[in-house]
This record gives sequence, C-alpha cells and structure tokens, in this order.
Amino acid sequence: MLLFLATALLGWTLYSLLCLLANVRRAQNIGIPYHIVPASPVNPLWILLEPVIFFFLDLLPFRFGRIHHYARRTWQFADKAQSHLRLGDAWAIATPAEVFVYICDADAILDIIARRADFVRPIELYTLLNVFGPNISTTEGADWQRHRKIVAAPFNESLNSFVWREALNQAQGMLATRTTGPFGELGEDTRTLALNVLAATGFKRSTPFQTSRAAHSQDPRSYSESLKTVMLNTFVIMLIPPAILKLPFLPRWCQRAGQAVEDFKQHMLDMFNTEKTLLEQGKPGTGTLMSSFVRESAAPNAKSTSTSPSPKTVLTLDEILGNIYVVNFAGHDTTAGTLTYTLFLLAAYPDIQQWVAEEIRTVFPDPNPDTWDYKEAYPRLKRCLALVLETVRLYPPILALPKSVASPTGTTLRLPESRRTLTLPHKTIVLPSLLAAQMHPKYWPDEPNTWNPRRWIKTAHEHEANHKDADAAQSQPATSPLAHHLAHEELMDPRAGSYLPWSAGAQVCAGRKFAQVEIVAVVAALFRGHRLRPVLEEGEGEDIERAQKRLLRTTQDSYQLLVMQMRDADGTRFVWERTGSGE
Repeated sequence: MLLFLATALLGWTLYSLLCLLANVRRAQNIGIPYHIVPASPVNPLWILLEPVIFFFLDLLPFRFGRIHHYARRTWQFADKAQSHLRLGDAWAIATPAEVFVYICDADAILDIIARRADFVRPIELYTLLNVFGPNISTTEGADWQRHRKIVAAPFNESLNSFVWREALNQAQGMLATRTTGPFGELGEDTRTLALNVLAATGFKRSTPFQTSRAAHSQDPRSYSESLKTVMLNTFVIMLIPPAILKLPFLPRWCQRAGQAVEDFKQHMLDMFNTEKTLLEQGKPGTGTLMSSFVRESAAPNAKSTSTSPSPKTVLTLDEILGNIYVVNFAGHDTTAGTLTYTLFLLAAYPDIQQWVAEEIRTVFPDPNPDTWDYKEAYPRLKRCLALVLETVRLYPPILALPKSVASPTGTTLRLPESRRTLTLPHKTIVLPSLLAAQMHPKYWPDEPNTWNPRRWIKTAHEHEANHKDADAAQSQPATSPLAHHLAHEELMDPRAGSYLPWSAGAQVCAGRKFAQVEIVAVVAALFRGHRLRPVLEEGEGEDIERAQKRLLRTTQDSYQLLVMQMRDADGTRFVWERTGSGE
C-alpha cells in the first residue's frame, strides 16, 4: 500500500511538473511578463489546504518570494495595482492547471466584457455554486440568457422601494439594541441586518432586528435560522454534501449546517408549491422572489402564439431553487461585507460622518424615518451613495472577472494604451484586474489608495445648475446655502472600464441597485442623529489618530472564502453617540 501511494504521488508530481512546463511555454508564447506558481489558486484542494501550508511556510526563516505572494488566494487585495505598475497592462501567472492573464487596460477590459462569444465565463470555476441546482452563475450562452431573463425580472423599483423601507426598519432596530453603551460584533450586526432585509424583501418573512445572543432562542429549523446557518457555512456546504455533513461523528456545527441545507430546501419547496397552487387557481402571488420566479417561468413565450410556455424560457424546479440560493448568497455576503467596511471606515473618518450627516439632515428635516419616501429622497442622497461607491472601489467583494478564451484556435486582444495586440491560446483564463483598475494612478490620480468618498461628488456647472433650481425648489423646502449647494452636487462618472465592482455590460449584477438602496437607507437611518466612534484602548494610551490607524489595519486584514471580508470584524468595540441635531 505504501509503495502504491508513493508511486501515485510521484506520478502525480511528474504529471503536474509536465503540465506546468507546458503552461510556462504558453505564457512565454503570449509575449508578456509572467510568474510561475506551482499550484493553481482555484484548485479546491489548494483552497482547503492553503491556510495550513502557509502557516508552516511562514514559520520558515526565509521566503519563497513570488510563491509567498501570488499563491495566496487574496494576493490581489494585498497587491492593489503594484504588479501592473511593475509589469505593465498585461502579465501572466503560469500554474500546472491554467495560464492566468491579468489585464489592466480600461478599453481592453470593456472589449473582453463585450466579446461574450470570444471570452466566456469559465463555469468550471463556479460549479461549487450548484448547491441546489444550476443557476445564473453556473451557466453560459443561451442557457445563461434564459436564467438572466427570469432572475432579473423582480429587481425593479417596486422591490427597491420595499428594500428601502425594510432597511430603515432594520437600521432603527440595530440602533435600539446598541445605543446603551460600548459594543462589539459590528460584523455580526451587519450580517443579521442584511439577512433580515433579504428575508423580508425576497420572501416576505419580516424579522425584527436582534443581536446574535438574543436570537439564540429561535427555532433552529425555522426559515430565518436555517437561511442564516446556510449563509454562515456557505463555503463548507459548497464543498461537502449535506448527507455527509450530518454524519454523527462530525462536529456539531457540521451537523447543524447539513440539517440547515435540508430545512432551507424544504422551506423553498413549500414556497414553490404555494406559488404554483395560487398560479393554477388564477390568484395573485405572494409578491415574493419565489412568486416572481414561478410566474416568470410559467409565462408564455412572447414570440409564440401558443399559450403553453416554451421550454427555452422556463426554469426547472432545481434551477429555481439554485437561483434563489445564489441570490441569497450574493445579496447577503456582498452587501453585509460592504456595509461592514463602510461603517468601519466612517468610524475612522469622523469628518466624513459629518459630511454625510449634513446631507441626511437636509434631505430629512423630520427625524422620523417613517416619513422618508424612497422615490423623493433616494435620488438626493448622493453623498450617501458616494460612500458605497468608494468603499467597493477599495474593498470589492470579488477581485477579478475570470473569462476563458473560447475558440480552439485562440483569439487576439488589443491593448490600446500600450499599443500592443496579444494572441491568446484556447482556454487561457483572462482576468480583467478589477481592483488594480480601480486603484491604478492612471485612472485615479488623486491618492488612489485612500478612502475618500468626496472624490465622487462634483458641483454642477452654473449653466446646468440654473436648470435644476426649479426642481430643487419643489423637492426641498429648505433655502439655506447648504441646501442650495447640495441640490447642485452630482456624482462623478469614472472612466468606463476602470470601475467594475458590479461587473458591466449584459452581465452586470441584477441586484446592484438593490444593494445600493439598502446601504444608503441604513446609513441615512444610522447617521442622521448618531455618530459612530471606536472605543479607545486605554491600556495602550490610544488617541483618536492611533484608533484610526487601528481601524484601517483591521479593514486591510481581509481574506477571501467566496467574497472578500474582514478577518476580525467583531473584535473592535464601538459606541453610538447621539448628536444634538438628532431631533
């Protein structure tokens, strides 16, 4: 047996080495700088073992240089735009499994996104998302279009209005539980808030905000608790089937995760059957996400004269369940993470809190959030939206948009800024470097590494401002200089191709505005009458300047399982302080 294992290990090592040499030659033939990494960062086994491997490598008195840097899954977050500044607009990493080509040229990035037949989604990298069934993230081509049509349908202004109201309610609940003194668990609070907004807007399961300790008394097999458990254990659930997770010899948290998958699926099936029955009876649906998916799938093809639905336009039951899971995962992890980063950064920059509060108090002279109307107020909260835009510029949920060269004969890609044309072989993984483009000095010349939401706000030119005065007079009764100035502020449009936290083109995230509305509403509710400050560490003799540096270090200490998140978002203590202008 030992001889067999040794032989198998040797054979695998030699095979991997031969594959690596072949991919090095492919990288050399492209004609761009490249690095060699002995393991693919997207290999599931490497993802599991990476923390252990680097734990031991970091104990060594020496470093393996590029391997230490580029073999980590989150190397792009640490790198920012440095590799592109050093190596140019295009460079590569050769591994035994793939050749990754990284692109930081705005025009070339737009070209990659637009050429969907040439640069396809490498769905083999997304198969972990098939927990409940095929979905919008794991399909390509015509199949993807079928999913996209149905999945995008419920994300409209009616839903956004509901998101606005629920986010305000959840933010008020969060304040009510945290204004009695210092608290930690800010990351846990944002996860709870995002989960409650999802449950209310997607499934009409409204839940009052509760801290994690208060929520322990709830039924662990309820809809909200099973969804919460699934979201918290998403990575493990994607790797290990629920039946195995439930085995009695595994830790209790694994068994709970496996049971939660089954409970959540049963809740979704119950919702599906309810919606299907209502549809068959000709009755209105419940207005949930499930309702939209079932009814969109059952709708006849608009181009067909038949009253029966076309199989090319419907989703199967497994596909509906798969898409609901992905919407929950994407809507929860990305929104909760962005909100956590935003609150940490606001606590680090009190002047930005004041800058945002000026806008919030001007838009909402009445402190009662029940009077805050989405359609009237949201378009005016430009500074609040600037917080979101700037946060995802520096802390995007995903760090790259992988594409694969589809043609067996390869394809070409022009880099206008360096006046070069690359010839890319079949199955080369091409990655528009999102974070690098969003932090590169050529696109963001004003301190690109600094969180500065003010960069997104510009004042309308005088001849444009005159046209807005009439609308501003109708929408805001205030006539103060500040109100006049705010009415003429506009959001900056970054150069196309240099800012893609929600992707772009046909594959832009369907829930982009959903997330923006949610976070803007939460910020408005929290900061109209309160300020967030960190509790100073007295034993260290900390002042506000040192506290700011500590908060920024915490935001930089981030890692990626499926999306980027802070390693310790719950260890920092904060205080919500009421301001004199709260009433």
